[in-house]
Amino acid sequence: MTEKKEMVTKKNQPVKAITQQDIHEVKNTLGKLQSWIGILEILDKFFKNENEPLNKKKIIQEYHANAKIFEVFLDDFLVNTNALGSQLEELQSREKIRN
Repeated sequence: MTEKKEMVTKKNQPVKAITQQDIHEVKNTLGKLQSWIGILEILDKFFKNENEPLNKKKIIQEYHANAKIFEVFLDDFLVNTNALGSQLEELQSREKIRN
């Protein structure tokens, strides 16, 4: 005898079809966002650094460099969060598997 496994949740709701490729795409987008952690820690350290004596020229140079880094981060962050949102919307709208 072959036993069929029901594709339903505990409350007898049908399960949505999610492929391994879908999971890989979401992980990839999350990885892109997580890749910024090191750079964000550097930016955080720059803006929290209150113990060093003031060197206006150095602060101005670092400020402009960090502003550019933040600009690139913000653009990438917005692109990836929008992509992640689209991926999740697409997964939510998937057809449900019914047996």
